Amino acid sequence: MYVSNRMTTNPITITSKTTARKALDIMQSKRFSNIPVVDNGNMVGIVAKEDIINQYFCGERGCTLMEDTLVEEIMTKHFVTVKKMDYIERAVLLLKEKDISALPVMDTDNKLVGIITRSDVFDAFADAMGSDNKGSRIYMVVPEFIGQLAKIANIVRHHGISIEALSVFDSGIINTKQVIMKVSSKDVDQLVIDLKLAGLDVRDVGYL
Repeated sequence: MYVSNRMTTNPITITSKTTARKALDIMQSKRFSNIPVVDNGNMVGIVAKEDIINQYFCGERGCTLMEDTLVEEIMTKHFVTVKKMDYIERAVLLLKEKDISALPVMDTDNKLVGIITRSDVFDAFADAMGSDNKGSRIYMVVPEFIGQLAKIANIVRHHGISIEALSVFDSGIINTKQVIMKVSSKDVDQLVIDLKLAGLDVRDVGYL
């Protein structure tokens, strides 16, 4: 899956001469945590809600925003981006490593074409798990040997059932993997029996 499959296209932007107040108003109305800064078609920075909050002055009469602060004074100029044809795994790694909530997405000409957020990545993960599809969820711990997924697929095919989603994770047990499979059928009793007979450790079965 590419970043372009999950990003928000044509993102709302501001210029470096936008006031902090206006930027904050836009982010609050759109429920953004970050907004790109673009001057003359080129991205020059990104500003986060936290950057603006830091511009509040607190005194005896409470806290007020320094109205004359411009975005160019508080924006992050050395920002991290991804390309629209990068794999989504790269976006996941950058979001995690940099501890940020959003990444600007650039095209081959280094022009801003989208934004991908932690929420977008979460939605992609939910789709990969088949969360929106009704069916049976089968959780297995399988040996980390060549051909295990093919074995599982052949058993499912023999029952005339389609696989809606299949995910593989580390199990924490040496030489094994966790496999979470969602199939289209609610009646999976015999399928589970056959999986167990094939040497697969079925730990849990549920209908979602």
